[in-house]
Amino acid sequence: MTDVSGQKDQLDQKDTNSERQKWLSVLARCTLQDLQHHWNKLTKTEADLSNLPYRFLRKAETGLVMVRGRAGGDGQQFNLGEVSVTRCTVCLDSDHIGYAYIRGRDHKKAELVAVLDALLQTNRWSQQIREIFVTPLASAQEKAKLDRKSQIATSKVDFFTMVRGEDA
Repeated sequence: MTDVSGQKDQLDQKDTNSERQKWLSVLARCTLQDLQHHWNKLTKTEADLSNLPYRFLRKAETGLVMVRGRAGGDGQQFNLGEVSVTRCTVCLDSDHIGYAYIRGRDHKKAELVAVLDALLQTNRWSQQIREIFVTPLASAQEKAKLDRKSQIATSKVDFFTMVRGEDA
């Protein structure tokens, strides 16, 4: 396999499925504006990526997915409802295939996530994209999650039962 510069490139065996799940999760949860901001930052320094050659194996398409829940968190399952999901699959000239499944109907975001997934599988681009995209976006998402938790914690009410003494 060759990357966009013509250099030999093999799939990096250290990238396990769990690592790939993590970066796909981070990329799928961020906004299109965040992705485009980081992409523009990357393409300013890397001319090879400004016109990255890739082809669609599956153009972005939107459908519905049934979301299931459980009563009480561990009880009987029930159908909660449907959610719009957009998927996209691209293939780089180096034969690395990138996939994206995102919540919502944003075709451009799904395409960009699929391209980033493919690039993250290459030896040449993996480290740069992790540093420019995945790490800062994951940190921002974790910070937002902790901020939300602390905001919710301030409104927490502890209910307790008082034991009444009987006078009789």
